[in-house]
This record gives sequence, C-alpha cells and structure tokens, in this order.
Amino acid sequence: MTILPPHSGPERMSTGAFLEMVDARPREERWQLIDGEPLLMMSPPTLVHQRIALNLASALNNALEVARPDLFALVEVGLQVDAHDDFRPIADVAVLDAEIEAVSYATRFYLVTEILSPSNSREHISRKHALYVDAPECMHVLIVGQDDFCLELWSRAGNWQGRVFRSADDIITLPEFGFSCRLGDLYKGTPVR
Repeated sequence: MTILPPHSGPERMSTGAFLEMVDARPREERWQLIDGEPLLMMSPPTLVHQRIALNLASALNNALEVARPDLFALVEVGLQVDAHDDFRPIADVAVLDAEIEAVSYATRFYLVTEILSPSNSREHISRKHALYVDAPECMHVLIVGQDDFCLELWSRAGNWQGRVFRSADDIITLPEFGFSCRLGDLYKGTPVR
C-alpha cells in the first residue's frame, strides 16, 4: 500500500472525511482507512493475487451452497467494523450474508481474507487482523501468501490463536461453512509450486 496523506495535520482522518475524499477521487483508485490513515492500494492487484482470491471465493461458495446457503463469498469487499469508526478496509475475500444491500461497506461479515502482496506491510495486515476480530459476527481471519504456500488461520472458536499451514497438502477446514480444501488448491493456476 502507498500512503498518500490527502489532508494536512497529524490528526486522524474521520470516516466522514475519508468517504468525502474517496467520492472525489477517480473510481479506479482503491482506498482504505486504517486507524484514520488513508491508504491507496496497489491497483490492479497481480494476476496471482486475483487468482488466489477467486480460487478461495469459488471453493467457499461451493461449500456454502450446500452447508450455508444464507452466506456468500465475494472478492474486493469494503468492510465496516462498528467498534472502529476510523477503519474502512477492502478485504480480498469476505463471507457475507447472501442477501446483500446496495451499500459500499458491509457491516456483517463472517470470514475475512487478506492476501499478502509486496505493497502490503506486515504491520498493516497485523493491524487489520486485530481490528477484524472486533466484528461480532466474524468467525475467521485468513492471511494468505501469494509467493509461496502459506495460510494463517485465526478463528474465534480457537480464541483467536493462529495456525499456520505451509504444505500444499495441508487441509484447511472451516466447519462453520462446511468448507475443506487442500492449501495447494488455493494456488491452482498460479506459478506457486
């Protein structure tokens, strides 16, 4: 992410000021607000990044169709955590209610995924993770590498203790969604070996 401070002063940007700023920017720009700091995301994401996100969303939706048809996975999702007014992230993949509203930011989400890329600092991803867990319906936070087989799984049911998967044959299981797949399946069609 590239930090571009469109406002002066050391104070944090409010959500209202952020939304006003984003409305005035070109539509192709992808902005997030983390702790009151506006961040311009890399645009567009790499093809590997996009393929991993679509592989995950597709696998989730296949499982949800059977186990939880009331839920649906989407990519590039604006989220809002009510406990943090200065936080408006765009998640790479999120599981939401299947019936959606005509809004830019979902307030109810059950899983959120961040795919690491060179423009993401580990600090920003860690901070986003810490804020995502404050969403009352959020059950899982996934952090996925795009350069090698790596997935961190953080679950509410596990008291937010993280598990790391590094082998293509590791099985990722999310019982609340009827979901299970090999880690390697998320990298199908990418150069990650």
